[in-house]
Amino acid sequence: MEPGELQVETRRGYRMPFSKGLIAESLMRAGVDPEVARGLAHRLEASLLERGRRVVASDEVKETLAAWLRELGDEAAAERFLKQTQAFEEIVVEDEEGARPFSKGVLARSLEDAGFDLPEAYELAKKVETKLRERGVRRITGRELEELVAETIAESRGKAAAARYRERIAYLGGVFVSEPEGEPRVPFSKGILAQSVMSAGLTPERAYRIAREVERQLMERGKRTIRRDELRDLVHTRLKEEAGPEIARRYLLLRLARRLDRPIHILIGGVTGVGKSALASALAWRLGITRMISSDSVREILRATVPRDLVPTLHVSTFEAWRYLAQGEVPKDPSPEVVIRGYLDQVARVAVGLRAIQDRSAREATPIVMEGVHVVPTHLPHQSEVIQVPMIVVLEDEEVHRSRFLLRERETRHRRRRERYLRHFREIRWMQEYLVDLAREAGIPVIPGEDHDKAVEKGLEVLVERVAEVYPLLEARR
Repeated sequence: MEPGELQVETRRGYRMPFSKGLIAESLMRAGVDPEVARGLAHRLEASLLERGRRVVASDEVKETLAAWLRELGDEAAAERFLKQTQAFEEIVVEDEEGARPFSKGVLARSLEDAGFDLPEAYELAKKVETKLRERGVRRITGRELEELVAETIAESRGKAAAARYRERIAYLGGVFVSEPEGEPRVPFSKGILAQSVMSAGLTPERAYRIAREVERQLMERGKRTIRRDELRDLVHTRLKEEAGPEIARRYLLLRLARRLDRPIHILIGGVTGVGKSALASALAWRLGITRMISSDSVREILRATVPRDLVPTLHVSTFEAWRYLAQGEVPKDPSPEVVIRGYLDQVARVAVGLRAIQDRSAREATPIVMEGVHVVPTHLPHQSEVIQVPMIVVLEDEEVHRSRFLLRERETRHRRRRERYLRHFREIRWMQEYLVDLAREAGIPVIPGEDHDKAVEKGLEVLVERVAEVYPLLEARR
């Protein structure tokens, strides 16, 4: 049995994957030494697997670990551990609208809306969760939670900051967004709404302004809860008035696509130095996609597992792989065809790992952004389970391309020196020419990388058009 098959069942019947990390976190919260905590978590997993257990009750987990702590002579830690609410147990928040699970992330976003910067908001949310769990809280009312948050803010930032938070709660009136049947309600977040609006192509400033206006409209209505589809239509109407029908159409298509069963897989290819990573990060952030895969990372994993003498082309840069395919003496001046052959040999080997990541993400219906020099469309065949959106980033201007290596050298504190890339600049440009020809033959969009903002705009345009192609019925619903 694989470790990932283990599940912990809470008192309410909710099951979550067994996590050694959460077990160790709970033990450390009770004052257990980190090394001992990790050792006990590993021992528990091994014991369950040995007995063929698939599901274990959270109370049994607690009792077992407490008994082991007593065996180690730490009675005080065992008592603290039993009294607290563990990291693998949910905390329920109740109010007149119903019950919902406590979420540190949701609380952090609400604190961000209340004026705290993101790192501080997450730190405050973490402190609140720690208090709840150390006190053994299983259920708490919304009002009690608000008071605990205010108390924590007062301790960290003073009474004035806590008063501002309380005013914010009163001002907002606790608006919630209701999800489809069976899913918990979530607090309305101006930050999340702004991010979704940015996915349609608006600048952060305009997106936040629209989010504030929508928030004001909700408060003026005096409604405690708004349905997800009502909120979407409200934003769509506001975007039509503010930014025009094309931006509104983009927003609606992307919102509807997120509710469907096929995740978006954005594949961004291109040679080194053209701006793939910057574009990937921008699209992932605007679209709220948390899983971003670099093909360089996959290559590093393969290098660590496949010996150099077995596959030498894997252990060098793509523009040097041709040297290890040469029969006999290595030519001093390779042809473009020879360079491309070496490049594609490495691409084929890395693509095995990339396809495996895609397959798992497809099975789990998880959206991803995948970028890298190895992201070559012909080696990553289309999957029917996902909305696959390939694109190639290029730099037509050679001088701009050269200058990017200087920028990279500075950003990496001279660890990736430009001289090495400039020595092989001819080979890198040959590889780009190959990718452009391949993209044109396959009908894959080519994104100019000279201007980052324009590249992001073009990437969003490509994404929306692809969604519209896959789901033409969405057009009729706009």
